Amino acid sequence: MFNKLEAGLRNNADNDQQQARATWSRLFSYFAPQKLVITIAIIALALFSIVDAGMIYFVKPLVDDGLAQSNGETLKIGALLVVLIFIVRGIASFVYNYGLSYVSSHITFGIRQQAFEKLQALPMTYFDGRSRGALISKLIYDTEQISQATSKALVTAFRESLIAIVLLGMMFYQSWQLSLIFVVIGPLIAFIIAKVTKRFKQVSVALQNSMGDVTKVAEQSLSNHQEVLAYNMAENLSKQFLKANNKNRQQMMKLATASALSNPTVQLIASFSIAAVLLLASSEHIIEELTAGTFTMVLFAIGSLLRPLKQLTTVNQQLQRGITAALSIFELLDQEVEHDTGDKQLTGASFSISVKQLNFCYENSSQQTLTGISATIPAKTSVAVVGETGSGKSTLANLLLRLYQAPTASIFINNVPIEQYSLASLRANIAIVSQQIVLFDDTLANNILFGCKRNVSRTELEVVAEKANVMSFANALPYGLDSVIGENGCLLSGGQRQRIAIARAMLKDAPIVILDEATSALDNKSEFLIQQAFMRLGASKTMLIIAHRLSTIEKADQILVFNKGSIVERGTHSQLMKNRGSYYQMHQQQFTQSEN
Repeated sequence: MFNKLEAGLRNNADNDQQQARATWSRLFSYFAPQKLVITIAIIALALFSIVDAGMIYFVKPLVDDGLAQSNGETLKIGALLVVLIFIVRGIASFVYNYGLSYVSSHITFGIRQQAFEKLQALPMTYFDGRSRGALISKLIYDTEQISQATSKALVTAFRESLIAIVLLGMMFYQSWQLSLIFVVIGPLIAFIIAKVTKRFKQVSVALQNSMGDVTKVAEQSLSNHQEVLAYNMAENLSKQFLKANNKNRQQMMKLATASALSNPTVQLIASFSIAAVLLLASSEHIIEELTAGTFTMVLFAIGSLLRPLKQLTTVNQQLQRGITAALSIFELLDQEVEHDTGDKQLTGASFSISVKQLNFCYENSSQQTLTGISATIPAKTSVAVVGETGSGKSTLANLLLRLYQAPTASIFINNVPIEQYSLASLRANIAIVSQQIVLFDDTLANNILFGCKRNVSRTELEVVAEKANVMSFANALPYGLDSVIGENGCLLSGGQRQRIAIARAMLKDAPIVILDEATSALDNKSEFLIQQAFMRLGASKTMLIIAHRLSTIEKADQILVFNKGSIVERGTHSQLMKNRGSYYQMHQQQFTQSEN
């Protein structure tokens, strides 16, 4: 059993190494477009490292020839060389720092843009099971960790490794006997770094997850601040944030602890090497061969090795955080985009919609949402869908837009299955007014223009705004249609926000219009005005109206009554009222409530 456990652990370690190599390989592919800048920066970095470490080599002639021999010329040459070395070192430092920062910023920019564009192309099913805060954390925190790894960590690793190699080379060249100690301590330091690397990777994953939790709580709190105040939930959310924030702090401390322990451990081992060198130098057959300059240079080199060894253990932390963040980003980039194999273009101005034996169930749900739905919406007619909350009304609209994928050949437009149309073509011909209005922190005019991909004159914009009853409140704003309305329209009422969405649909002028509880937040006066606008709009459109307020759909050409995902009644308003079934009961109930 022990052998099986050992084999399992070995396989996991091999898989981790392969995954890390594959991730680094993929990350390095982003460097390809910047090959020229990278080459120049690496040359400058190598020059800096060689000069930085090589300065110690001049200790030997300064001591042996300058001081021991009282040779003033050597000291003068040394003075000139010091200035020249620092000039070369400074120029090289600027070139490699600027060059690699340039490359890193471009890589971060590219990955962040690619991740954002990927999010725009993912299906709704991806977002249903994930926190928006965690996704924002991927875009901000994870890409920043990649930037730190590609700019600072890799540069430090390369620079300090080269400095260490140059120092060791000089030491072995001057006195291989004294330098042999590093043959012993080298593997020991490598073992410590390997152990620390594993710990860094584990903590980095936990740190990344904890940062996602912090972002999630913050995003939910700020997005719903009105409800937080109204329900006195500020204290509860503060406790949630405290828990997530403290967990993040704990993970940061674990990372700091691992880093703090690795540095003194490596330095302690290095101190043993210095002590060993001093002991070796004290032996007669070695001390007789050493000059003062050689001994001083070797001792300086050993002392100088402490910095690169310390930096290499510290930089490991950043590298592991970077590789963990890259894994997270690549997991996002590898997600399947929306299913879009349709090659037909939906064109024309007259569209009929038909649904045939539609059955649908959301992912991770054991309950059927729609069962055996069959209906037809003739071109340029209106069909209303009513029913209790959760009966599947909005699901039908989502499937028509292909926000979720319906079973093949179950929804048709002009007798063609909608999956045969391209997504862009399908959605370009559908305008939707949802009960969940999304507005942007922009002007009223730009919010109305959202989604309209043609040039719109100011006159046309104002006409549409007037038809949607937007101008009635826009005229009261400081800058009219050019007034900024705040994030998600926070400066407007619910009814005003909904009228903006209606104006969007009218401006898009699509042949198919979906109204999903489009008048639910309007008062009676506004509802009357909007109904008039939709009557004019619907004269030449195919309309699917999802409604809770039955007074808004009495003039629909056909009404479908949903109950638990099935159609239980269908007909006109007058027919359904005569039947005295589910629709009649719903109508009577709403009428009684309005009377009260």
